[in-house]
Amino acid sequence: MWDASGKVADGIGAGATETRGHPDLCEDVSAHFPGTLLSHLEPHQHRLGLHNITMATFSHEVLQQRDTTLRGRYCLVSVRGKEEAEDQGGSGGSWQLLRSLAGKFEHSYATCVPDTCTDSLLQESLQRQQVPGVSLTVTCHRQDHDTHPRDLSFLLVTAVLVVLVTAATMLDLHRPCPSAPAKCSCLPGKQLLHCFSLTQNWTRLMSHSTAETHLQTLDGIRVTSMMWVILAHRYMFFLISAANPRDITKHMRDWKYWWVFNAYPSVDTFLFISAFLVSIFLKKRIAEFTFPGYCLQRYLRLVPAMGYVMWTCTSLLPHLGSGPVWERTYEGLFGRPCANAAWSNLLFLNNFSDPSDMCLGHLWSLAVEWQLYLVAPLLLLPVYRWPAWRCRWLPLAACLTMSVLLPAFITLLNDLPPTATHWDDEATRAYYSTYYVVPWCRAGPYLVGLAAGVLYHWLDENNLILTQGCVRACGAACWAAVVVVLMGPSWIGGSGTLWAAVYSSLARPAWAAALAFFVINAFKGQPGVVSWFFSRPVFTPLCRLSYCMFLVSLPLQALAASRPHKIHYDHLTAAYLVLGDLCLSALVSVVVLLLVEAPAARLLTILSSGKLWRRPKVASAATDVTQKEKKEEEVKPSTRRHALLLATLSSPALTNTTYRNL
Repeated sequence: MWDASGKVADGIGAGATETRGHPDLCEDVSAHFPGTLLSHLEPHQHRLGLHNITMATFSHEVLQQRDTTLRGRYCLVSVRGKEEAEDQGGSGGSWQLLRSLAGKFEHSYATCVPDTCTDSLLQESLQRQQVPGVSLTVTCHRQDHDTHPRDLSFLLVTAVLVVLVTAATMLDLHRPCPSAPAKCSCLPGKQLLHCFSLTQNWTRLMSHSTAETHLQTLDGIRVTSMMWVILAHRYMFFLISAANPRDITKHMRDWKYWWVFNAYPSVDTFLFISAFLVSIFLKKRIAEFTFPGYCLQRYLRLVPAMGYVMWTCTSLLPHLGSGPVWERTYEGLFGRPCANAAWSNLLFLNNFSDPSDMCLGHLWSLAVEWQLYLVAPLLLLPVYRWPAWRCRWLPLAACLTMSVLLPAFITLLNDLPPTATHWDDEATRAYYSTYYVVPWCRAGPYLVGLAAGVLYHWLDENNLILTQGCVRACGAACWAAVVVVLMGPSWIGGSGTLWAAVYSSLARPAWAAALAFFVINAFKGQPGVVSWFFSRPVFTPLCRLSYCMFLVSLPLQALAASRPHKIHYDHLTAAYLVLGDLCLSALVSVVVLLLVEAPAARLLTILSSGKLWRRPKVASAATDVTQKEKKEEEVKPSTRRHALLLATLSSPALTNTTYRNL
């Protein structure tokens, strides 16, 4: 048991103040005691001070048992000063929550005790030895895992989905049906079942995009941003999984690593892409636009996959890990928040919840995107439906102006930092709750995306292109803006609130403006190597997986970061782990897509197209021949002669004599 307990580790100055011991070795301990356990304790009661502990604390049945075999029980003891404990009570967003978790484990050690010891007994024993002003917390490994009814219902629903996918795939291999609803003449039941076909959904996933090149560049941008998010989350999880977390904080203060730690513009990229596509397709469907259909289609597109992943995190994920480290991490990130506030995720209101109660904290961006999505028609309809109105730009311009002024005002009012990377915890919590997750401070990139979509249509309608001088000047300005947005916080970190307000108000719209120029240049300019790279067909399947990867990446990284043993942080280890995160997230996202997202999207397409309620056209071969003859009889004689002439001219046996006769 002593061997399995934690000892003082090397590198305390680098943050190695948590010693987790060896959980498996502790639980493998087995010792046989002849007679009763009480008889073995009596000789040591006075020496160990056990006479001051009431017998009610012990399990009386166990103490009176004869010939007992005791096994090891793994416990984690956290030792912190009371001021530090009070300071770590709150949290803000995923980054601050992880720093809070790291603080909980920073001064902790593992101890291996007999399985007859309870948490309260160990707590009481340690409190007798503690120094005044020190807070102790004991968490022991639970051998049993409670099975909730929702776990069984999750397995049942998953089994039903697997059966549907299997049946649809076998039916599709035996009697294929076109994947497009407009071409399918199957019965309604078969149409619905074919939506779960593995072969059809896999073909749609791996097919190349038929969109134009300038729109294909959005696929590469989206995939790159998703990889950036996963990279940043991995470095955040190093705070609780690395044996040298203070080396990470050193890199957080180094400007050369800010492209890793200042990954917040990746969310702005997603907001810009979403708004740009909304602006483009709303113009094309302006004649058939209805606000209820606009909202319902988007809601049903997002919720099935998100709900299934949330259900997985509350039903399956707790059974994939064990031990005090995993239990605390799971309860902090998924267990308690999802039990209290899962409904807010389904209503896309989770960004207004308390940051410590966000179920899957990284989903706040979906809520912000949904709230801005609801406002988009109010800004675009005046531009598209009343092109002759002089004030058609006023709503969009006013909102864009407010999206620049409001962040600056909020930053000055609350004395906020430019970002939430390496400032004190109080400022970080205020930054997350009052700035980072609220839609009025994140609307800048979304509004720039709407304006870029309007500019896209204006250039197309007037057949205008960007001149070479304009491309060079705007390109240089955009690259400078990208560098300032990424590296700016490390330069202005100690320059005062005024510079922080300037950065908070201009950084996000400037980032979105750079993306807008990049996309517009690929459409009406001179696309270069960067545009060529992002428009490669390999990004198309990965782009279709990006939503599911966004959903599943954080739970998988949390599961990997809560292992019993810590790892040493360095760049090579980080590279291996990030590549593993990308591959594992892609594999799991393929399962979620084929099982839930793709069938739900195809069902939504069929239901919205009305194909399900149309009578199928089943025609025999004789009927086809009759209809063909009727069509030929309706053809005019001149049309017949023209068809005969074309057929003769295209004949390979045509000679000069035949040509002269014709």
